[in-house]
Amino acid sequence: MRLIETLTVNCIKSITVISPYFSKNGLKLLFEQLYDASHSDELKALTAGIGVFLGILPIWGFQTVAAISLAIFFRLNKALVLLFSHISLPPLIPLVVFLSYRAGGLWMGTNSILTRKSSQNFNTHLQQYIFGSISLAFAVGIATALLTYFALKLVRFIKQYRVQPGVEKELLLAYPDGINGVEK
Repeated sequence: MRLIETLTVNCIKSITVISPYFSKNGLKLLFEQLYDASHSDELKALTAGIGVFLGILPIWGFQTVAAISLAIFFRLNKALVLLFSHISLPPLIPLVVFLSYRAGGLWMGTNSILTRKSSQNFNTHLQQYIFGSISLAFAVGIATALLTYFALKLVRFIKQYRVQPGVEKELLLAYPDGINGVEK
């Protein structure tokens, strides 16, 4: 009974978290949460990885609810989880299913593709797809988290050491003979 109460509370919280994004200022709220300074780069990268992981898992129809519920439970950036969990948009679904099935072939020891003859053994193919989608979700989730982390660190580095107007004058004042002894 406790599980049902917890799921009900999580669903209600998910609805209250999502509903402001569909208001007039929803896009502004989304960008505020994306660039939230209170969240570290590590937390944002972890959030992106979890979002992609949940987007690839074969729980179609419940991916967004699961993503928002986990974001609330683990206090992650809700906007990022929501954004990254939408990896399984309709144009990408065939690619995700194909890659999941092929990844499952590595676990099951088969590399076959579905044909009419092989469709008789539906349970084996379904099992191959499920194993593959879980392993693909882990792999792509970890890769997304790492890429997001390094991208955020790169952006922070570029912003910190960006050359701004007037810096050249300061450099010339500090080095009257020019940088590296070369006159300008």
